[in-house]
Amino acid sequence: MRSFARILLVFALAASVLLVAAWYERPGLREYHDHLFPQQQPAHPLAVRATWLGVTALLLTDGRHSVMIDPFFTRPPGLLSMVLDRQIAPDEALIQQWLTKLGVTRLDAVLVSHSHFDHAMDAGVVARLTGAQLVGSPSTLNIGRGAGLTEERLIKADPATPMKFGDFDVSFIESAHAGKTGGKPTGEIAGPLSPPAHYLDYKLGGTYSILIAHPQGSLLHHGSAGFIPGALDGHHADVVFLGVALIDEIEPYLRETVDAVGATRVIPTHWDDFTTPLDSPLVPIPFAVHLDDFFDDMRRLRPSLQVQTMLPDRTVTLFPSKSRGD
Repeated sequence: MRSFARILLVFALAASVLLVAAWYERPGLREYHDHLFPQQQPAHPLAVRATWLGVTALLLTDGRHSVMIDPFFTRPPGLLSMVLDRQIAPDEALIQQWLTKLGVTRLDAVLVSHSHFDHAMDAGVVARLTGAQLVGSPSTLNIGRGAGLTEERLIKADPATPMKFGDFDVSFIESAHAGKTGGKPTGEIAGPLSPPAHYLDYKLGGTYSILIAHPQGSLLHHGSAGFIPGALDGHHADVVFLGVALIDEIEPYLRETVDAVGATRVIPTHWDDFTTPLDSPLVPIPFAVHLDDFFDDMRRLRPSLQVQTMLPDRTVTLFPSKSRGD
């Protein structure tokens, strides 16, 4: 009996070592850096420029107008806090620090793909600090109300009604959350959500793909690795910012997103561990993202697609061949 207990202990210790090794190895990170956008010449002042800001956060500007999608600068530390559903709140000082670093004083719109904390918690504060309209589901708008936004600054996303912010034409297209979590916490945020609030108070609300067309090119922001079959048929995007956390099956996912819009470039998002600060070296979410598998799958299944990657400290010209002044 004592020897059996020793065997169990050895297996438990071995399993612990493997888990720790998996945590720290974060496979695929080296290849991610190998796919970074090449260094570019200084952008034409009116070129569409993109800055990825971790998770699915994205800043787009053409020098005249700017929009931000899913801003998330606060990134509360600690997986344990999330598991225990502790209270969290936007860090307004940190948000302002990042906006200043990015040179953002004004945004035309803040667009939100769904209302989980890692996509929407900071959205209302960012909109308030930048004078932006907040666009999203009724749940997202209640996050905005909790952040102090007035009603005229809130726009309910309507897939039947495209919006225009300068030269950016924006369409919200109904989608689905990645299936492995069931989209939990599901449901709606029923009233103004005033922080601090619990992680699980940031309920899913609606889930959207966000299609943005500009005279220089078009992009699809697909923040969560679910889909509604056929939802993107008939739409076009040159580039897809593709959420890669918790993918169920890669082939149908690519078929219903990247293939559906005829994109030639894919930029993976929602791969980073969002419990670490944005200004520290980003690493993949443990167990939820396998970057090495993603790159292998793209080579095997879609060899003609160009996979490019981004880091938060590097702004890129998104459509260099079409930017004004070429």
